[in-house]
Amino acid sequence: MRTPLLLLVVARAAALTCPRARAPAAARLRRPAGPGAARAAAPPSLRGGGERADAGGAQKLAARVLGYVIGAGSVLLYAPILYEVAAQRSADGLALSTFALSLAGYGVSAAYSYQKGFPASTYVETVALSAQSLALCVVVALCQGAGAAPVAAAAAAAAAAVVALATRPVPPRVLAALQAGATALMTVSLLPQIVLNFQRRSGGQWSAITAGLSVGGNAIRAFTTLTLTKDTLLLCGFLLGLALNATLLGQILLYAS
Repeated sequence: MRTPLLLLVVARAAALTCPRARAPAAARLRRPAGPGAARAAAPPSLRGGGERADAGGAQKLAARVLGYVIGAGSVLLYAPILYEVAAQRSADGLALSTFALSLAGYGVSAAYSYQKGFPASTYVETVALSAQSLALCVVVALCQGAGAAPVAAAAAAAAAAVVALATRPVPPRVLAALQAGATALMTVSLLPQIVLNFQRRSGGQWSAITAGLSVGGNAIRAFTTLTLTKDTLLLCGFLLGLALNATLLGQILLYAS
């Protein structure tokens, strides 16, 4: 009786240790999963997410291209105004405070975007408009009788302040507060010109081309901001700029008729 029992124990141990005996269990572990698991393991392009990824990439590429297009167009945005001032040798139809506030707003906004590490395509025109606002401040101030020395000193100080703000470390909270202030400045900056136009019942020396391009530029910038940076402060600034430049354009068209 003991011999058969001993043989049974040995056979059982051999069955447990034999690879063939374990094969069914391993096969069960290696058994292919259902279609849902296969889809989860597949790359996005095979799961159906590829189309969404491709659409998002195309949208971002379009936003970047539009950003550089706006930047190129903004280089001469204020050129029609400068031409009017040079042709008439007068800046009586322009509010100096508009360009001074624009300089502060654009300068801070450019420094903010640079400090945040945003793509250059999202703020290149802000840099260009800062430089043009500075040039118009100088021209309008000189045409309205300001001394050359004080104007030059003020222009140099403004440029140095913008460069310092862009290149020196600034706490995030302070940077956000400055951008909020820049949005307010750029909003307020056009109000003196709008009020002056209403008082004179004229478009003044503000160019319809400048106003029209600004309307289109701010609309596109709202799109690129939503697509690339999703920065609420910048978005608010572009939407307000759109509304105010549309008001200026409306004044020019209304009073010209």
